Amino acid sequence: MKKLWIALLILSACQTESVDLVERPTELWVRRSVLDQHPRMVTLALKEDRYVAYDTEQCSIYKIWRGGVHWQGAVFTNIKTIQPTSWGKSYWERDEEVPVWMVAAQDGNAIRRKEVKPRYRGYRIESGRLTFEYEVLLSGGSRITIFEQPEWSGDHGFSQFFSVEGLPDGVVIHYGDYVLDSNDDFEFVRNFDPIEQPERPVANLSANGSRYWLDRSGCNTCHELEEHTVGPSYRAIAGRYDRDPSTIEQLVQKVKVGGSGVWGDTPMNPHPHISDADIIRMLQYILSLKPSEKTGRTKKRTIPKPLPEAKRTAGFGAPVEGLHPSLIRHDIRPDHFRPRVGGLDFLPDGRLLVSTWDSIGAVYALSGVLSGDSSRVTVQRIAEGLAEPLGIKVVEDEVYVLQKHELTQLIDHDSDGITDEYRNVCNSFGVSADFHEYSYGLAYKEGYFYASLGLAMRMMAHERQHPDRGTVIRISKNGEFTKLAVGLRQPNGIGFNAEGELFVTENQGRWVPANKVIKVEEGAFYGCRKESGTAFDNREETPPTVWLPQDEIGNSPSQPVPMLWGPYEGQMLHGEVTHGGIKRVFIEQVNGKKQGCVFRFSQGMEAGVNRLVWGPDTALYAGGVGMTGNWSWRGHQYGLQRFTYSGVIPFEMLAVRARPEGLEIEFTKEVSEEIAGNINNYLLQQWRYEATKNYGGPKLDLETLSINRIEVSPDGRKARLYVVGMKKKHVLYVRLSQEMKSLDGHALWSGECWYTMNNIPANERGQL
Repeated sequence: MKKLWIALLILSACQTESVDLVERPTELWVRRSVLDQHPRMVTLALKEDRYVAYDTEQCSIYKIWRGGVHWQGAVFTNIKTIQPTSWGKSYWERDEEVPVWMVAAQDGNAIRRKEVKPRYRGYRIESGRLTFEYEVLLSGGSRITIFEQPEWSGDHGFSQFFSVEGLPDGVVIHYGDYVLDSNDDFEFVRNFDPIEQPERPVANLSANGSRYWLDRSGCNTCHELEEHTVGPSYRAIAGRYDRDPSTIEQLVQKVKVGGSGVWGDTPMNPHPHISDADIIRMLQYILSLKPSEKTGRTKKRTIPKPLPEAKRTAGFGAPVEGLHPSLIRHDIRPDHFRPRVGGLDFLPDGRLLVSTWDSIGAVYALSGVLSGDSSRVTVQRIAEGLAEPLGIKVVEDEVYVLQKHELTQLIDHDSDGITDEYRNVCNSFGVSADFHEYSYGLAYKEGYFYASLGLAMRMMAHERQHPDRGTVIRISKNGEFTKLAVGLRQPNGIGFNAEGELFVTENQGRWVPANKVIKVEEGAFYGCRKESGTAFDNREETPPTVWLPQDEIGNSPSQPVPMLWGPYEGQMLHGEVTHGGIKRVFIEQVNGKKQGCVFRFSQGMEAGVNRLVWGPDTALYAGGVGMTGNWSWRGHQYGLQRFTYSGVIPFEMLAVRARPEGLEIEFTKEVSEEIAGNINNYLLQQWRYEATKNYGGPKLDLETLSINRIEVSPDGRKARLYVVGMKKKHVLYVRLSQEMKSLDGHALWSGECWYTMNNIPANERGQL
């Protein structure tokens, strides 16, 4: 394509005293995302249907075009397996074979040229103009700062304004065909041949129309063609059902209403919004996959036998119903504010910051939340265009947000409450364009940030995970990061307990037989080998601190926080996106290692809980999230609530501790010796897990344990169970009789506990 390149020296081009506001074609004209399978992109809508995209890894333009962007993907269209793509006709695209940045310096009579890779430092937005900042570090220690401001010029021209600082004498920077040879300001203009306005194409996800609707409906979130993941494979479904009108009619209703029990306990969300015609189209495609006689039957998958439905009641084989009695709920979300919460933290002035996992990628500052009254809450958007920000942290008065591919500081230079500068703190950890490579966070302690990095989920047979993925990382304020632990899958939750120890929560999947709560140990490998090749050969797997059996007490565990209230103080809470509500975790040290148990705690939230934070008022704030498919609680996709302490403590298990001879159960209320000492009031089972390449895993060696005898403490608060056949490296399930009551007549709030017996204590009998 014919181009005219003009280089003009402009004095003070980037430093004028008064700048007019530039109008952009859309309010959200700057966006971070994957684009065209390239990660870490910044896309600018400079003019109506005129776009430029920058690659922040290369600190250069990726593409200039006329057209637009199909904003597709989980946060845009509720479809997980795709990412944004550009459409239209290109004015210019980067040549991947040509070096972008070069440094030239005089060396005697010769000129030495060296390719360099600048460090991307972020961008600043003022008066509708964006300025990038790059940094070049020379071998002698000199630091060169380069500012670039892109702008559209006329109908078919593109301008780049540059300002250079710190350039040593005799050194020249080459940026493509541009020459930056002094500490001055430059403008470079590219004039292109005219391009007619292109027609927007349809963003079809698949050549097969039925498969397209499977994407659009969210079905592919939980089902795959051949493999059992969250739900059965399409091939297995086809093998079970006939392709006749009556069967299809029954299945249409099942898709609309939802339910569980046919393929195990995992519930299928209802889909009442999908028309019968679209469901029939999808079902006809699925049932067409029925294997022929020659191919044989589909491989069966072992599914743990569920408890009989007649014995499943709230808190006894099923989630509790409603709010825990110790909680008082305050609905603080104004009706117009519907956040899919990715992060929560408080500013020193008491405002609550909320980052959102949605198409806006925003950070909001909420005033008035400490009142607990939604009518007094005001919402201000202070940042936008971020890439799936799943963590936010306030350090003194500085705000940091963890985007999918970057830890970013948000800076308000003019104190108007709106972010002016999006400053890159760290973007050196490895990434790909995979939709599921989320970055989860954000925790902070003693000068360091802590985050966890999810794995890629859709890889070709020859591909391998980047070694930085599936890890817990520590990031210094100067941007250096260290891998603390490896072998994780999707650890959507990171935080410190009351003792200052770092924990993450892990989601079930391939090589992860059940969900986990993990105390992070530096150098540990936690078992997930998905597409890792030989990277973890001969590595010993570190067991979790607490197992969270799938669909019994967990499905999508999220952020852990220490508990600050009442008799539970010092324990941990964590959110749950799909199973819903908040779970409570008790942890103890046995033979020098942490292990413990999990209890049902509370439901009663307006959405699955993704993030938790304690406020300056010692209230607990919970942020909800969800999407179409099976990553939500009962289909709810947004929520924000405040909880205060009621002082009311129900009758339940407060703690369960390992003892050499069995278990010691501590209750929140006194129990008579007749009730607490009755063996028939306890059901104990144990099993173990084994990591395999399958999605999730069954309970192995499942057995019911017998109790030899029970000792009850004089105060009626503890019962020591002498258990026959208890084994280490197993999960012990404890279920109390629903008929048990406290001495003052209270029924149990919940009667279940899952204890992870990594170790059995040394043979020392402690005082009951």
